[in-house]
Amino acid sequence: MSDQVRAELLKIRTTRTMLGLLAGLLVLVAAIALLHGLIAKSSDLAGTSDQRDLLGTGGVASIFALLGGVLVVTSEYRFGTIRPTLLVSPRRSLVVAAKLVAAMLADVALAALAEALVLPIGYSVLAGRGIPNALGAGETLVVLVRVLADAALWGGVGVGAAATIRNQIASVVALLLWLFLVESLLTGFVPSVGRFAPGQASAAMTGQSGDDLLPPAAGAAVLCAWVAALVAAGIAVTARRDVD
Repeated sequence: MSDQVRAELLKIRTTRTMLGLLAGLLVLVAAIALLHGLIAKSSDLAGTSDQRDLLGTGGVASIFALLGGVLVVTSEYRFGTIRPTLLVSPRRSLVVAAKLVAAMLADVALAALAEALVLPIGYSVLAGRGIPNALGAGETLVVLVRVLADAALWGGVGVGAAATIRNQIASVVALLLWLFLVESLLTGFVPSVGRFAPGQASAAMTGQSGDDLLPPAAGAAVLCAWVAALVAAGIAVTARRDVD
């Protein structure tokens, strides 16, 4: 298992698309943190929740983590490298599990790099504008842990969905439609059901406010359940379906 995970991590490190995702993420979070910190009124940055939002800008990494999880699986099918992968490791469940672990580790690193850029920007903006720091070290650590955990779980969602669907474009479109259309309809019309959707569970886990959101711990549990269900479906489909 460890050898398979190392092989998957090597693929991630040497794929130009993954490096492009990292570069795009860092540019985006830096821009968002700067704009948020410089344009917002001082009163809008003084509270603990306001500063939590500013310092948690690295949470944008979750979208990139989702895409990264999809690419870890679908790139192999797209370019045909899944055949030698399965020849070397014929236990398909082990291949999917290794991709899951590698994607989650890589996505934690992705989010950590994003937060490593956001935190000094956020603190510098607050200091430059003379706004007292409302968050203690412990609260800042909680923000960081939530961002990293969220990215890891979204990477798992991407791996599970992609292993089930396999086609790269179809996987991305299906996930984006679910997040931005289906979940919006659910939360708008059936909030008691929508709160258990992965996007809403993620919002709850990361401490966002909302009347219909679950408590943070429950949100984390629901998002973990989504990852487990999608990965189980991906393993079942991968084990039974022929490689084209």
